[in-house]
Parts: sequence; structure tokens; C-alpha cells
Amino acid sequence: MSRAAVRPAPHAPLPGETIADAVARFVRTEIFEGRLVGGQRLPQDDIAESVGVSRIPVREAIIALEREGWVRVERHRGAFINALDEQAVLDRFALYGRFYGFAARRALERMSGEQRETLRRLALDLARPSGAKPFERANGAYMSTLVHFAGSARLRGVLRSTAQIVPGNFFVTVPKSIAIQRAGISALQAALDADDAPAAERICADMEHRHALEVIAVMHARHARAATAQA
Repeated sequence: MSRAAVRPAPHAPLPGETIADAVARFVRTEIFEGRLVGGQRLPQDDIAESVGVSRIPVREAIIALEREGWVRVERHRGAFINALDEQAVLDRFALYGRFYGFAARRALERMSGEQRETLRRLALDLARPSGAKPFERANGAYMSTLVHFAGSARLRGVLRSTAQIVPGNFFVTVPKSIAIQRAGISALQAALDADDAPAAERICADMEHRHALEVIAVMHARHARAATAQA
């Protein structure tokens, strides 16, 4: 193993996950935490041992991880970790900003009065003080409803197929993003109430950029700890 060895931590599949999904989640976590680094060959045997599975679900996970951009597969050489650096984080959240901005624009074109009121109620839920876990649930309800009201099965498919760059509960890992999201959704809802699609798109882009900066700060801190632990 190289300097960024994976830690033994068996991960059982979460509800709705396959074993390969659990392996992929584990690998994403190791990359985000800095224990697997850009350019390193993915240690398939060690991954299988750490998660407590055979090589078969590891190989299945690699297919998904390559599609998502976490690894690259080189013929006759194996899978290698793609660097998770500042630009990768900024690019990913810029895409989120465009995605949700487009969803907001489409929702404005299609929403009924009743649907608008539903979004307002969900936005009020987000404005209430809460911990990271209930906030994540409330945020998920608002954002998924916004995408649903956009009326595009393709948009919903893209959202389902986009793996989060931050493993686990985003707002637990990046706690400063709670304030960013709360203020952003308040501004976004105000733009939607005003039928201002350009403002809604700008707000989504700015909110996701702010999240990216916080993710980069957390990631750097965790990578530094991982490097110290391996020294």
C-alpha cells in the first residue's frame, strides 16, 4: 500500500443500496478524507477487505466511480484515483448551481398556484432553527420538490445519477453551509415569488459557489490530518 492506505471500516449497505453501492460510497469517503490520493492505484484487495466483501462488488463499484469521475481505468493497468482538488470541487458545485438554476426557471414556467404555496411552506421549514440532520431532511424536501415542479423526468434522472462530492450528511460534514443554504433558499424563494427567473439562477449559482469554498476548506483540513497520520 502507498502512503494513503485505507482504514479498516466495514460499511454495510444503506437502505436502497447494493453491496457495490456501499463499496463506491466507501471509496468516495476515502478520497474526500485524503486517504486515497490522486494518481494512486486503487487498492482493490484492500478495499474489499476493508468493506468486508469479495472483489466482484469492488469491480462493479469501479464502473460507477469511473462514470462519476472519481477514478479512471487504464487498460491492463487497473483503476487510478482522479485528483479531488480545488478546481474539481469548484467545477462540481458550478454544475449544481446551473442545474438548480435551470430547475428554478423551468418550475416558474410550469408551477400552479398550489405548487407555489407548497414551495413557500417548505422554505419556511428551512428557515426554522434546527440541527444538521433535520435541516438536511428539510432541504432535501425543498430541493427535490423544486426539481419535481420543473416537470422534467430528465432533470430528475440527472439528479439521481449525480453522486454527492461530500460523503454522508453534507451539513454535518460542512456545518457552515447550513447558514449559506438557509439564506440562499430564502433569497431563491423570494425570486420565485417575484417570478424573477434570472435572479433565481444567479442565487443558485452563488449559493453553490459558497458551498464549494466551504467544502474546499473542510477538505484541506482533512487531507492535512490524513497526511500527518501517514507520516
